[in-house]
Amino acid sequence: MLQPWSCLLSLVSCLLSFTPICATILHSMINLRRLLAAARSATLRQGVGLMILTTAAYGFDYLFSLMAGRLLDIADFGILVALTGIGQILVVGSRIIQTVITRYVSELQARPDGAIWMRPFFRRSLSRMAALGVVVTAALVIVTPLTARFLNIDELAPVVAMMTFALLMATRPVVEGVLQGEQRFVSLGIIQVVQAVSRLVLGGWLMWIGWRAFGAVVALPIASTLAFAVGLSMLGGGYWKMGESPAWKIPDDLWRYAAVTGAGLGGYALLVNLDPILVKSLFDPVAAGNYGAALTLGKIVLFFPVAVNLIMFPKAAQMREEGRDPSRVLLPALGVVLLVCGGVTLAYFFLPDLIVALTVGRAYDVSGRLLGLMGLAMTFLSLVNVWLNYFLSLKLYGFTLIVWIGVVVQVLLIWFAAAELWHVPAILAANGLWLSIVGVIFFRWTR
Repeated sequence: MLQPWSCLLSLVSCLLSFTPICATILHSMINLRRLLAAARSATLRQGVGLMILTTAAYGFDYLFSLMAGRLLDIADFGILVALTGIGQILVVGSRIIQTVITRYVSELQARPDGAIWMRPFFRRSLSRMAALGVVVTAALVIVTPLTARFLNIDELAPVVAMMTFALLMATRPVVEGVLQGEQRFVSLGIIQVVQAVSRLVLGGWLMWIGWRAFGAVVALPIASTLAFAVGLSMLGGGYWKMGESPAWKIPDDLWRYAAVTGAGLGGYALLVNLDPILVKSLFDPVAAGNYGAALTLGKIVLFFPVAVNLIMFPKAAQMREEGRDPSRVLLPALGVVLLVCGGVTLAYFFLPDLIVALTVGRAYDVSGRLLGLMGLAMTFLSLVNVWLNYFLSLKLYGFTLIVWIGVVVQVLLIWFAAAELWHVPAILAANGLWLSIVGVIFFRWTR
Protein backbone atom coordinates (compact mmCIF):
# COMPACT_ATOMS: atom_id res chain seq x y z
CA MET A 1 0.00 0.00 0.00
CA LEU A 2 1.23 3.45 -0.90
CA GLN A 3 2.29 5.36 2.22
CA PRO A 4 2.75 9.12 2.72
CA TRP A 5 6.53 8.74 2.58
CA SER A 6 6.23 7.07 -0.84
CA CYS A 7 4.01 9.93 -1.98
CA LEU A 8 6.62 12.43 -0.79
CA LEU A 9 9.33 10.61 -2.71
CA SER A 10 7.10 10.84 -5.77
CA LEU A 11 6.72 14.55 -5.11
CA VAL A 12 10.49 15.00 -5.01
CA SER A 13 10.95 13.09 -8.25
CA CYS A 14 8.19 15.15 -9.86
CA LEU A 15 9.85 18.41 -8.85
CA LEU A 16 13.11 17.19 -10.37
CA SER A 17 11.33 17.43 -13.71
CA PHE A 18 11.39 21.19 -13.16
CA THR A 19 15.17 21.28 -12.61
CA PRO A 20 15.99 24.01 -15.17
CA ILE A 21 13.27 26.40 -14.11
CA CYS A 22 13.57 25.60 -10.38
CA ALA A 23 17.27 26.41 -10.55
CA THR A 24 16.47 29.80 -12.05
CA ILE A 25 13.86 30.45 -9.37
CA LEU A 26 16.26 29.53 -6.57
CA HIS A 27 18.96 31.71 -8.09
CA SER A 28 16.57 34.68 -8.08
CA MET A 29 15.49 33.96 -4.51
CA ILE A 30 19.07 33.69 -3.25
CA ASN A 31 20.19 36.89 -4.96
CA LEU A 32 20.14 39.25 -1.96
CA ARG A 33 20.33 42.42 -3.98
CA ARG A 34 17.24 41.55 -5.99
CA LEU A 35 15.37 40.66 -2.84
CA LEU A 36 16.26 43.95 -1.19
CA ALA A 37 15.26 45.87 -4.30
CA ALA A 38 11.96 44.01 -4.44
CA ALA A 39 11.30 44.71 -0.77
CA ARG A 40 11.53 48.43 -1.48
CA SER A 41 9.31 48.26 -4.54
CA ALA A 42 5.73 49.45 -4.63
CA THR A 43 4.87 46.32 -6.61
CA LEU A 44 5.78 44.05 -3.71
CA ARG A 45 3.80 46.13 -1.26
CA GLN A 46 0.80 46.09 -3.59
CA GLY A 47 1.24 42.35 -4.13
CA VAL A 48 1.41 41.56 -0.42
CA GLY A 49 -1.63 43.75 0.16
CA LEU A 50 -3.57 41.91 -2.54
CA MET A 51 -2.62 38.52 -1.11
CA ILE A 52 -3.75 39.55 2.37
CA LEU A 53 -7.01 41.02 1.12
CA THR A 54 -7.74 38.07 -1.17
CA THR A 55 -7.11 35.61 1.65
CA ALA A 56 -9.39 37.63 3.92
CA ALA A 57 -12.14 37.65 1.27
CA TYR A 58 -11.96 33.86 0.90
CA GLY A 59 -12.05 33.57 4.69
CA PHE A 60 -15.24 35.64 4.91
CA ASP A 61 -16.81 33.56 2.14
CA TYR A 62 -15.92 30.41 4.07
CA LEU A 63 -17.49 31.88 7.22
CA PHE A 64 -20.64 32.62 5.23
CA SER A 65 -20.86 28.96 4.18
CA LEU A 66 -20.40 27.80 7.77
CA MET A 67 -23.02 30.27 9.01
CA ALA A 68 -25.49 29.25 6.32
CA GLY A 69 -25.04 25.61 7.29
CA ARG A 70 -26.09 26.46 10.84
CA LEU A 71 -28.90 28.95 10.14
CA LEU A 72 -30.60 27.05 7.30
CA ASP A 73 -32.28 23.67 7.42
CA ILE A 74 -30.99 20.90 5.17
CA ALA A 75 -33.45 21.62 2.34
CA ASP A 76 -32.69 25.35 2.23
CA PHE A 77 -28.95 24.71 2.45
CA GLY A 78 -29.27 22.34 -0.49
CA ILE A 79 -30.96 25.14 -2.47
CA LEU A 80 -28.10 27.51 -1.61
CA VAL A 81 -25.45 24.97 -2.66
CA ALA A 82 -27.20 24.21 -5.96
CA LEU A 83 -27.65 27.89 -6.87
CA THR A 84 -24.08 28.66 -5.80
CA GLY A 85 -23.02 26.17 -8.47
CA ILE A 86 -24.83 28.29 -11.06
CA GLY A 87 -23.11 31.34 -9.62
CA GLN A 88 -19.73 29.67 -10.15
CA ILE A 89 -20.53 29.21 -13.84
CA LEU A 90 -21.28 32.93 -14.07
CA VAL A 91 -18.01 33.68 -12.28
CA VAL A 92 -16.09 31.80 -14.99
CA GLY A 93 -17.66 34.09 -17.59
CA SER A 94 -16.73 37.08 -15.44
CA ARG A 95 -13.10 35.97 -15.29
CA ILE A 96 -12.97 35.72 -19.06
CA ILE A 97 -14.21 39.32 -19.43
CA GLN A 98 -11.81 40.59 -16.76
CA THR A 99 -8.84 38.82 -18.37
CA VAL A 100 -9.58 40.33 -21.78
CA ILE A 101 -10.03 43.84 -20.32
CA THR A 102 -6.83 43.49 -18.30
CA ARG A 103 -4.83 42.40 -21.35
CA TYR A 104 -5.82 45.42 -23.44
CA VAL A 105 -5.48 47.90 -20.57
CA SER A 106 -1.95 46.56 -20.01
CA GLU A 107 -1.29 47.11 -23.70
CA LEU A 108 -2.52 50.70 -23.44
CA GLN A 109 -0.36 51.23 -20.35
CA ALA A 110 2.70 50.39 -22.43
CA ARG A 111 1.82 52.89 -25.19
CA PRO A 112 2.95 56.56 -25.01
CA ASP A 113 -0.56 57.69 -25.93
CA GLY A 114 -2.31 55.03 -23.83
CA ALA A 115 -3.82 57.48 -21.35
CA ILE A 116 -5.76 59.17 -24.15
CA TRP A 117 -7.48 55.92 -25.09
CA MET A 118 -8.15 54.58 -21.60
CA ARG A 119 -11.41 56.48 -21.03
CA PRO A 120 -13.07 55.64 -24.37
CA PHE A 121 -11.95 52.01 -24.05
CA PHE A 122 -13.48 51.77 -20.57
CA ARG A 123 -16.74 53.49 -21.51
CA ARG A 124 -17.30 51.43 -24.63
CA SER A 125 -16.42 48.19 -22.85
CA LEU A 126 -18.74 48.99 -19.94
CA SER A 127 -21.68 49.88 -22.21
CA ARG A 128 -21.21 46.74 -24.32
CA MET A 129 -20.95 44.47 -21.29
CA ALA A 130 -23.96 46.13 -19.64
CA ALA A 131 -26.02 45.41 -22.75
CA LEU A 132 -24.77 41.82 -22.77
CA GLY A 133 -25.56 41.48 -19.07
CA VAL A 134 -29.14 42.70 -19.55
CA VAL A 135 -29.73 40.21 -22.37
CA VAL A 136 -28.22 37.27 -20.46
CA THR A 137 -30.06 38.15 -17.25
CA ALA A 138 -33.37 38.44 -19.09
CA ALA A 139 -32.82 35.07 -20.77
CA LEU A 140 -31.94 33.41 -17.46
CA VAL A 141 -34.98 34.89 -15.73
CA ILE A 142 -37.24 33.62 -18.53
CA VAL A 143 -35.98 30.05 -18.06
CA THR A 144 -36.20 30.29 -14.26
CA PRO A 145 -39.16 27.85 -14.00
CA LEU A 146 -37.24 25.25 -16.02
CA THR A 147 -34.11 25.79 -13.93
CA ALA A 148 -36.06 25.46 -10.68
CA ARG A 149 -37.69 22.25 -11.91
CA PHE A 150 -34.33 20.80 -12.98
CA LEU A 151 -32.81 21.58 -9.57
CA ASN A 152 -35.92 20.37 -7.69
CA ILE A 153 -36.47 23.81 -6.14
CA ASP A 154 -40.09 24.67 -5.31
CA GLU A 155 -39.52 28.41 -4.74
CA LEU A 156 -38.79 30.64 -7.72
CA ALA A 157 -37.59 33.66 -5.70
CA PRO A 158 -34.11 32.30 -4.82
CA VAL A 159 -33.56 31.21 -8.43
CA VAL A 160 -34.54 34.63 -9.79
CA ALA A 161 -32.23 36.29 -7.24
CA MET A 162 -29.27 34.24 -8.46
CA MET A 163 -30.06 34.97 -12.11
CA THR A 164 -29.78 38.73 -11.47
CA PHE A 165 -26.16 38.04 -10.52
CA ALA A 166 -25.45 37.71 -14.27
CA LEU A 167 -25.77 41.46 -14.80
CA LEU A 168 -23.05 42.14 -12.21
CA MET A 169 -20.84 39.40 -13.63
CA ALA A 170 -20.93 41.16 -17.00
CA THR A 171 -20.25 44.73 -15.81
CA ARG A 172 -18.09 44.39 -12.70
CA PRO A 173 -15.17 42.66 -14.46
CA VAL A 174 -14.78 45.72 -16.69
CA VAL A 175 -14.01 47.84 -13.63
CA GLU A 176 -11.81 45.19 -12.05
CA GLY A 177 -10.04 44.55 -15.36
CA VAL A 178 -9.10 48.23 -15.61
CA LEU A 179 -7.81 48.28 -12.03
CA GLN A 180 -5.84 45.08 -12.62
CA GLY A 181 -4.43 46.37 -15.91
CA GLU A 182 -3.35 49.57 -14.18
CA GLN A 183 -1.76 47.35 -11.50
CA ARG A 184 -3.78 48.87 -8.67
CA PHE A 185 -3.82 45.59 -6.80
CA VAL A 186 -4.83 46.86 -3.35
CA SER A 187 -7.95 48.46 -4.85
CA LEU A 188 -8.72 45.14 -6.50
CA GLY A 189 -8.41 43.35 -3.16
CA ILE A 190 -10.61 45.89 -1.39
CA ILE A 191 -13.42 45.22 -3.87
CA GLN A 192 -13.27 41.50 -3.10
CA VAL A 193 -13.32 42.12 0.65
CA VAL A 194 -16.26 44.52 0.34
CA GLN A 195 -18.31 41.85 -1.44
CA ALA A 196 -17.34 39.09 1.00
CA VAL A 197 -18.03 41.15 4.14
CA SER A 198 -21.28 42.57 2.75
CA ARG A 199 -22.50 39.12 1.83
CA LEU A 200 -21.58 37.75 5.25
CA VAL A 201 -23.33 40.54 7.19
CA LEU A 202 -26.38 40.99 4.97
CA GLY A 203 -26.86 37.28 4.29
CA GLY A 204 -26.52 36.42 7.96
CA TRP A 205 -29.08 39.04 8.94
CA LEU A 206 -31.58 37.99 6.26
CA MET A 207 -31.29 34.32 7.21
CA TRP A 208 -31.61 35.18 10.90
CA ILE A 209 -34.87 37.16 10.38
CA GLY A 210 -36.39 34.24 8.50
CA TRP A 211 -35.75 34.87 4.80
CA ARG A 212 -34.15 31.41 4.61
CA ALA A 213 -32.68 30.37 1.25
CA PHE A 214 -33.85 33.53 -0.53
CA GLY A 215 -32.03 35.69 2.01
CA ALA A 216 -28.84 33.67 1.61
CA VAL A 217 -28.96 33.86 -2.19
CA VAL A 218 -30.10 37.46 -2.68
CA ALA A 219 -27.24 38.67 -0.47
CA LEU A 220 -24.78 37.79 -3.25
CA PRO A 221 -26.08 40.13 -6.03
CA ILE A 222 -26.66 42.91 -3.48
CA ALA A 223 -23.12 42.57 -2.10
CA SER A 224 -21.73 42.42 -5.64
CA THR A 225 -23.62 45.63 -6.51
CA LEU A 226 -22.02 47.36 -3.52
CA ALA A 227 -18.58 46.09 -4.56
CA PHE A 228 -19.24 47.35 -8.10
CA ALA A 229 -20.07 50.82 -6.75
CA VAL A 230 -16.88 50.83 -4.67
CA GLY A 231 -14.89 49.82 -7.75
CA LEU A 232 -16.39 52.63 -9.82
CA SER A 233 -15.44 55.16 -7.13
CA MET A 234 -11.87 53.82 -7.09
CA LEU A 235 -11.37 54.43 -10.79
CA GLY A 236 -11.14 58.15 -10.16
CA GLY A 237 -12.70 61.20 -11.75
CA GLY A 238 -10.71 60.92 -14.96
CA TYR A 239 -13.01 58.20 -16.23
CA TRP A 240 -16.15 60.28 -15.61
CA LYS A 241 -15.18 63.67 -16.97
CA MET A 242 -17.64 64.95 -19.53
CA GLY A 243 -16.39 66.07 -22.91
CA GLU A 244 -15.24 64.72 -26.19
CA SER A 245 -13.30 61.48 -26.28
CA PRO A 246 -11.54 60.00 -29.29
CA ALA A 247 -13.46 57.20 -30.98
CA TRP A 248 -12.21 53.80 -29.87
CA LYS A 249 -11.70 51.22 -32.58
CA ILE A 250 -11.96 47.61 -31.46
CA PRO A 251 -8.61 45.87 -32.06
CA ASP A 252 -8.68 43.35 -34.88
CA ASP A 253 -7.61 40.49 -32.65
CA LEU A 254 -9.93 41.22 -29.70
CA TRP A 255 -12.62 38.67 -30.52
CA ARG A 256 -10.06 35.99 -31.29
CA TYR A 257 -8.28 36.71 -28.05
CA ALA A 258 -11.57 36.66 -26.13
CA ALA A 259 -12.48 33.28 -27.67
CA VAL A 260 -9.11 31.72 -26.87
CA THR A 261 -9.17 33.17 -23.34
CA GLY A 262 -12.66 31.77 -22.81
CA ALA A 263 -11.55 28.38 -24.05
CA GLY A 264 -8.45 28.39 -21.84
CA LEU A 265 -10.13 29.52 -18.63
CA GLY A 266 -13.14 27.29 -19.32
CA GLY A 267 -10.87 24.30 -19.84
CA TYR A 268 -9.04 25.02 -16.60
CA ALA A 269 -12.37 25.33 -14.76
CA LEU A 270 -13.24 21.83 -16.00
CA LEU A 271 -9.85 20.52 -14.84
CA VAL A 272 -10.53 21.55 -11.25
CA ASN A 273 -14.30 20.99 -11.08
CA LEU A 274 -15.20 17.83 -13.01
CA ASP A 275 -13.72 15.29 -10.59
CA PRO A 276 -16.43 15.49 -7.87
CA ILE A 277 -19.11 14.92 -10.51
CA LEU A 278 -17.31 11.82 -11.77
CA VAL A 279 -16.72 10.58 -8.21
CA LYS A 280 -20.42 11.02 -7.45
CA SER A 281 -21.21 8.82 -10.44
CA LEU A 282 -18.54 6.14 -9.90
CA PHE A 283 -18.46 5.68 -6.11
CA ASP A 284 -21.01 5.10 -3.35
CA PRO A 285 -22.48 8.11 -1.48
CA VAL A 286 -20.24 7.65 1.59
CA ALA A 287 -17.07 7.57 -0.52
CA ALA A 288 -18.29 10.58 -2.50
CA GLY A 289 -18.88 12.44 0.77
CA ASN A 290 -15.37 11.65 2.00
CA TYR A 291 -13.96 12.78 -1.33
CA GLY A 292 -15.95 16.00 -1.05
CA ALA A 293 -14.39 16.67 2.35
CA ALA A 294 -10.87 16.07 0.97
CA LEU A 295 -11.64 18.25 -2.04
CA THR A 296 -12.89 21.07 0.19
CA LEU A 297 -9.50 21.11 1.89
CA GLY A 298 -7.68 20.65 -1.41
CA LYS A 299 -9.34 23.70 -2.92
CA ILE A 300 -7.67 25.79 -0.21
CA VAL A 301 -4.42 25.17 -2.11
CA LEU A 302 -6.00 26.77 -5.20
CA PHE A 303 -6.71 30.01 -3.34
CA PHE A 304 -3.09 31.09 -3.07
CA PRO A 305 -2.23 31.37 -6.81
CA VAL A 306 -5.21 33.71 -7.38
CA ALA A 307 -3.38 36.79 -6.13
CA VAL A 308 -0.17 35.66 -7.85
CA ASN A 309 -1.92 35.47 -11.22
CA LEU A 310 -3.69 38.79 -10.71
CA ILE A 311 -0.29 40.42 -10.22
CA MET A 312 1.68 38.49 -12.84
CA PHE A 313 -0.78 38.84 -15.74
CA PRO A 314 -0.76 42.63 -16.32
CA LYS A 315 2.94 42.93 -15.56
CA ALA A 316 3.89 40.23 -18.08
CA ALA A 317 1.58 41.76 -20.70
CA GLN A 318 2.99 45.25 -20.21
CA MET A 319 6.60 44.03 -20.23
CA ARG A 320 5.97 42.17 -23.47
CA GLU A 321 4.53 45.30 -25.10
CA GLU A 322 7.52 47.34 -23.91
CA GLY A 323 10.00 44.84 -25.32
CA ARG A 324 11.23 43.63 -21.93
CA ASP A 325 11.57 40.02 -20.76
CA PRO A 326 8.26 38.94 -19.13
CA SER A 327 9.85 35.85 -17.61
CA ARG A 328 11.19 38.15 -14.88
CA VAL A 329 7.71 38.06 -13.33
CA LEU A 330 6.94 34.44 -14.30
CA LEU A 331 9.77 32.82 -12.38
CA PRO A 332 8.97 34.46 -9.00
CA ALA A 333 5.29 33.59 -9.54
CA LEU A 334 6.13 29.91 -10.04
CA GLY A 335 8.44 30.05 -7.02
CA VAL A 336 5.76 31.50 -4.73
CA VAL A 337 3.19 28.92 -5.87
CA LEU A 338 5.61 26.03 -5.37
CA LEU A 339 6.65 27.31 -1.96
CA VAL A 340 3.19 28.05 -0.53
CA CYS A 341 1.19 25.26 -2.14
CA GLY A 342 3.96 22.75 -1.53
CA GLY A 343 4.06 23.74 2.15
CA VAL A 344 0.34 23.15 2.54
CA THR A 345 0.68 19.81 0.74
CA LEU A 346 3.40 18.68 3.17
CA ALA A 347 1.09 19.54 6.07
CA TYR A 348 -1.66 17.46 4.44
CA PHE A 349 0.69 14.46 4.22
CA PHE A 350 1.99 14.67 7.79
CA LEU A 351 -0.97 16.07 9.78
CA PRO A 352 -4.12 14.75 8.06
CA ASP A 353 -6.01 13.70 11.20
CA LEU A 354 -5.47 17.02 12.97
CA ILE A 355 -6.38 19.07 9.88
CA VAL A 356 -9.54 17.05 9.18
CA ALA A 357 -10.64 17.25 12.82
CA LEU A 358 -10.16 21.03 12.95
CA THR A 359 -11.95 21.72 9.66
CA VAL A 360 -14.54 19.33 8.20
CA GLY A 361 -14.80 17.16 11.33
CA ARG A 362 -13.92 13.64 12.42
CA ALA A 363 -17.08 12.20 10.88
CA TYR A 364 -15.28 12.07 7.53
CA ASP A 365 -12.85 9.26 6.69
CA VAL A 366 -10.07 11.19 4.98
CA SER A 367 -6.74 9.39 5.06
CA GLY A 368 -3.33 11.01 4.83
CA ARG A 369 -2.83 9.41 1.45
CA LEU A 370 -6.10 10.83 0.08
CA LEU A 371 -5.57 14.29 1.54
CA GLY A 372 -1.87 14.46 0.65
CA LEU A 373 -2.46 13.42 -2.94
CA MET A 374 -5.28 15.96 -3.15
CA GLY A 375 -2.89 18.70 -2.04
CA LEU A 376 -0.28 17.47 -4.53
CA ALA A 377 -2.87 17.51 -7.32
CA MET A 378 -3.97 21.04 -6.50
CA THR A 379 -0.32 22.17 -6.34
CA PHE A 380 0.39 20.95 -9.86
CA LEU A 381 -2.92 22.31 -11.16
CA SER A 382 -2.00 25.65 -9.57
CA LEU A 383 1.19 25.63 -11.62
CA VAL A 384 -0.91 24.90 -14.71
CA ASN A 385 -2.99 27.97 -13.85
CA VAL A 386 0.15 30.12 -13.68
CA TRP A 387 1.37 28.82 -17.04
CA LEU A 388 -2.05 29.39 -18.64
CA ASN A 389 -2.30 32.98 -17.40
CA TYR A 390 1.27 33.71 -18.44
CA PHE A 391 0.77 32.48 -22.00
CA LEU A 392 -2.58 34.29 -22.30
CA SER A 393 -0.92 37.51 -21.12
CA LEU A 394 1.50 37.19 -24.05
CA LYS A 395 -1.22 36.18 -26.53
CA LEU A 396 0.34 32.75 -26.99
CA TYR A 397 -2.56 30.42 -27.70
CA GLY A 398 -1.03 26.95 -28.04
CA PHE A 399 -1.21 26.08 -24.34
CA THR A 400 -5.01 26.44 -24.38
CA LEU A 401 -5.21 23.40 -26.66
CA ILE A 402 -2.90 21.50 -24.28
CA VAL A 403 -5.25 22.29 -21.38
CA TRP A 404 -8.20 20.80 -23.27
CA ILE A 405 -6.18 17.68 -24.05
CA GLY A 406 -5.58 17.48 -20.30
CA VAL A 407 -9.33 17.70 -19.65
CA VAL A 408 -10.01 14.75 -21.97
CA VAL A 409 -7.14 12.68 -20.51
CA GLN A 410 -8.28 13.39 -16.96
CA VAL A 411 -11.89 12.37 -17.59
CA LEU A 412 -10.90 9.16 -19.40
CA LEU A 413 -8.41 8.12 -16.72
CA ILE A 414 -10.84 8.74 -13.86
CA TRP A 415 -13.67 6.95 -15.66
CA PHE A 416 -11.69 3.87 -16.65
CA ALA A 417 -8.80 3.64 -14.14
CA ALA A 418 -10.08 4.94 -10.78
CA ALA A 419 -10.75 1.72 -8.86
CA GLU A 420 -10.17 3.26 -5.42
CA LEU A 421 -10.92 6.72 -4.09
CA TRP A 422 -7.29 7.81 -3.77
CA HIS A 423 -6.74 7.00 -7.44
CA VAL A 424 -8.72 10.12 -8.38
CA PRO A 425 -6.38 12.73 -6.82
CA ALA A 426 -3.43 10.64 -8.02
CA ILE A 427 -4.75 10.97 -11.57
CA LEU A 428 -5.28 14.71 -11.06
CA ALA A 429 -1.70 15.05 -9.79
CA ALA A 430 -0.25 13.11 -12.73
CA ASN A 431 -2.31 15.16 -15.16
CA GLY A 432 -1.23 18.42 -13.55
CA LEU A 433 2.39 17.26 -13.62
CA TRP A 434 2.57 16.52 -17.34
CA LEU A 435 0.68 19.72 -18.15
CA SER A 436 3.20 21.69 -16.06
CA ILE A 437 6.11 19.99 -17.83
CA VAL A 438 4.56 20.88 -21.18
CA GLY A 439 4.31 24.44 -19.85
CA VAL A 440 8.09 24.44 -19.27
CA ILE A 441 8.70 23.05 -22.77
CA PHE A 442 6.31 25.54 -24.36
CA PHE A 443 7.96 28.37 -22.40
CA ARG A 444 11.41 27.47 -23.68
CA TRP A 445 10.15 26.97 -27.25
CA THR A 446 8.36 30.33 -27.37
CA ARG A 447 11.44 32.14 -26.04
